[in-house]
Amino acid sequence: MSQERKQKMPKKIMIYAMVISLICVAGISYAFFTAGLSSETSTTVRADAGTMKITYDGGKNISLDGIYPRDEVWATKNITVTGNNTTDAEMYYKLTLVVDLNTFKTSDPLQYELVSTNTSTNGEVIPSVNKTDITGLSIDLNKGYFAKASNAKHTYLLKIYYPKKTISQNANQGAEFSAHVEIESTKAPKINGVLSELVLYNNEVKVPVTTPGTTVSIASEALLSSTEDNYGTSYYFRGNVKNNYVEFANKCWRIVRINGDGTVKLILHNDNTTGVASPCSSANNDISAAFARYSGTTYKSAFNTNERDNAYVGFMYGTVGASDYASTHANTNKSTILTNLETWYSNNLVLFEDKISDTVWCNDKTNITDTTYAPLVSFPTGLGYARNVTYYGATKRLVSASGSAGGTGPSLKCNKGLSEITTKIGLITADELAFAGYAFAQNNTTTYLQENATDVLWSSMSPVDFAGLRARVWYVAGSSGFFYVNGGVGSSLGVRPSISLKASVTVTGVGTSENPYKVV
Repeated sequence: MSQERKQKMPKKIMIYAMVISLICVAGISYAFFTAGLSSETSTTVRADAGTMKITYDGGKNISLDGIYPRDEVWATKNITVTGNNTTDAEMYYKLTLVVDLNTFKTSDPLQYELVSTNTSTNGEVIPSVNKTDITGLSIDLNKGYFAKASNAKHTYLLKIYYPKKTISQNANQGAEFSAHVEIESTKAPKINGVLSELVLYNNEVKVPVTTPGTTVSIASEALLSSTEDNYGTSYYFRGNVKNNYVEFANKCWRIVRINGDGTVKLILHNDNTTGVASPCSSANNDISAAFARYSGTTYKSAFNTNERDNAYVGFMYGTVGASDYASTHANTNKSTILTNLETWYSNNLVLFEDKISDTVWCNDKTNITDTTYAPLVSFPTGLGYARNVTYYGATKRLVSASGSAGGTGPSLKCNKGLSEITTKIGLITADELAFAGYAFAQNNTTTYLQENATDVLWSSMSPVDFAGLRARVWYVAGSSGFFYVNGGVGSSLGVRPSISLKASVTVTGVGTSENPYKVV
């Protein structure tokens, strides 16, 4: 054995002893974990309005040995962005956490936190981020900008955690992680113009990180993606989105998607019954603000008061007790919830209806004729009338034959005919909920639709089935974000209106809660 190896042995033994002590204190056996941020060097970025420089205090590398679950931070990276901007134009940049290696299980991930400081009180820093799971290969940390400035500084503290849980975390023994932070200049957002055009200009269209309809969106997923609808390409928001707020009719809304015809579908975010000046501001959030007070303080309603017939899956419906599908689902009678939505519309939106499109809503009443498809126990007849057990279109798209999430996949294309209903106001569909980040029988607390809607279960307008005794529709369970089948359309759930703005509607703003798109 060489003299050098002999000299190193005591130090190794001491390190091993320290690790063993930690294991004993924890009371659970953990093997060595390794984590760290890969080398970064100071980078100068040139933008149209000047230059920015990024520096990393404390050296190029962060390396950790012996990482194990604990509540304290494991790694920190201090990032300073210095801006020099001699023009009147705002100089934008974005930070990205690029994951070079991550073998931690997605069921027990590392987390990051970003603490932002506008050190020079210039421009706007990237918003701080609370503890968020590290998943995927790239995490967009958002955008900041400098106004006219000389050596103005924005300071960020990035923290990496491996939080301790009450369950065994031994599956991550030997897991590795390395990453680095990148800065790049980016275009300034447009702040006025046609709403659909601004949304597309201010967002990069991306492929979802997770699979819509099969898995829920993850906390670090916040993006605009696309798929086809009946009119062309539709662009939808998915995940933990922070830039899809719209102020309209003295209320706050969230953009669900740009429809293929250029109209923009919204869902209520804050009914603003107190008439505050900034209804989108997070200062005015409340657990039930996203629901419509259609009668005094009442914001819950049955989908249909009666439920013991296939007809009652309809947002509009036909003849109860009929002996054929077409008579059952003819769009002749208004549902209970549509009646209440129209009351709210008359009380709140009628003065603004020159901006609101006559929307074709998809109340997909397509009956599944495959009598072997029985994911929810009941075996169907495929007839779709009277009290025959029947599954409807959205269910087969979102639930596999074995009863797990992931059927044929969500779609924004609506079957023609009786499923299409034209009104000024409606509800979000189950397919739109799947694209937004929900998945059958799973919880999701981080999609943008959770904000202001955690008080009660709330209805979609998509039928699930008629299970022999009750007609049922899809719903979201408030605080948990559980996406499932309601007990029957007679259940009283939260009423969350949706409308579509005309393709010609113009706005100002950038879509954040503090500077939302404001309809002009």
